[in-house]
Amino acid sequence: MIADVHANVQALDAAVSALRRIGVDAFACAGDLVGYGPQPNECVEAVRALDAVTVAGNHDLIALGALSEDRCERLARESLRWTRAALDATTRDYLARLPRRAELPGGVVLAHGSLEDPQEYVLSVHDAAGQLARLAEADPEAQLLVVGHTHRPLACDEYAAAPRLGRRARIALDGGRRWLLNPGAVGQSREARLRARFMLLDLDRREVTFHAVRYDVRRTRALLREAGLPARSVHLAPWRPKAFLRPAIRAGRRLQAGVRGE
Repeated sequence: MIADVHANVQALDAAVSALRRIGVDAFACAGDLVGYGPQPNECVEAVRALDAVTVAGNHDLIALGALSEDRCERLARESLRWTRAALDATTRDYLARLPRRAELPGGVVLAHGSLEDPQEYVLSVHDAAGQLARLAEADPEAQLLVVGHTHRPLACDEYAAAPRLGRRARIALDGGRRWLLNPGAVGQSREARLRARFMLLDLDRREVTFHAVRYDVRRTRALLREAGLPARSVHLAPWRPKAFLRPAIRAGRRLQAGVRGE
């Protein structure tokens, strides 16, 4: 299970190589093959070659003009405009054929953001519980909903989320409950450390294992610069309020010291 490749071939190659070493029967991708990164055509071709069950992500749809960019922040809009011009005919045709939802063997449903909206973020237990309730209504036989979009790994049933999902976290899936799973992002880390994330789903054992691997980030950044795209596109680190406020705090202390005549 992969998601949010975002035109990052180096990250995709690292994730696929790791999965092949583990040994998998099939691949699935929860969307966003393009956007942000410098190699959209190459990534689409690589995923197509995997014969992966794939759904359309919001970036894929926006790049085709099938979805508005109004809900995108500036970096996403700028990269998507570059992506539209870079897509070749074969890539466009492949992306245009992707469904927004897919059913996999073993009672697994695949989507990008949520069941209804590729741009909806499922971030909390409350969000996940709502999606799992809709899944039960739409498909009573389905037990697992796999999504992407948030770029954050998640394993959550109707009641609670699993603890921190590190570089190799294995979770047993209670057969009596429905679960929402997110493998995290292959191509654009939004964690403190820059890693390519993916997930191994074992339906026989009813367990999921989360993985995070290193890849050639320097090469990706070099390709971004060559394409005229921001090199920082490969990694959007979490916002840190303390780091953001520190200059203002220092300025305030200097002002107070000045008032006191120190």
